[in-house]
Amino acid sequence: MNDIVNEFNLLNPWLDYLPFTWQELKPKSEQIRFEKHETIFHQNEVGHYIYLIESGRVRLFLISPNGEEKALAIIGKNGLLGECSLNGDSRYATNAITASDVILHRISIPTFFDFLSNNPQYIQQTLDLITKKYRLLCSQSLQLSYMKALPRVCAAFIQLSLQYGVRIGENQVQVTISFTHQEMANLLGTTRVTIAKNIKWLEDHSYIVKKGKLYMINNIEELAELANEKMLFP
Repeated sequence: MNDIVNEFNLLNPWLDYLPFTWQELKPKSEQIRFEKHETIFHQNEVGHYIYLIESGRVRLFLISPNGEEKALAIIGKNGLLGECSLNGDSRYATNAITASDVILHRISIPTFFDFLSNNPQYIQQTLDLITKKYRLLCSQSLQLSYMKALPRVCAAFIQLSLQYGVRIGENQVQVTISFTHQEMANLLGTTRVTIAKNIKWLEDHSYIVKKGKLYMINNIEELAELANEKMLFP
């Protein structure tokens, strides 16, 4: 794939179907279920547990002092929640709310530390996931500071295609994960109206097309070129 597409490789806020295995951790956990829109933990709450996602998706977000929400990421299958509480402060850095019905494995923090000590092969993937989230926060900071809405929407589509896309033609990609305008707005730090307006513009100019609940990118390299062209504020 063209290098112009790969430039967006760290901007994806959807961390789903992660290539990790936690089979030896699951027997040490308690399996619990949450329905859609239920809170798992709150920002600044003292953390007692790490959560492993068996199925479903969870949204991580912050609340500003005046009550405004800033979404950070959507974490899916094989992802961890609550590892931000592993430091001396032991508080969760974000809020976590379910974006769908979810099955989780809940592990106490002492049990998790003991597990990593006795199974050092799992340390690498724990650090890998923490690093993915850190890079995501860096990318979001850059986008919010310097990028207009349209290239951010383009970048989101490109990343969805890289992680969840199925190539149909030479440059045509079907995105296999569905999402709402509000989910994308929360993750990109803008409004649902802005997302809807930019997606419609991309559809009107044949960069993307929607089939049912899923989007298809007609030419991913042209979409990446558009994003680069519109990247910075004038």
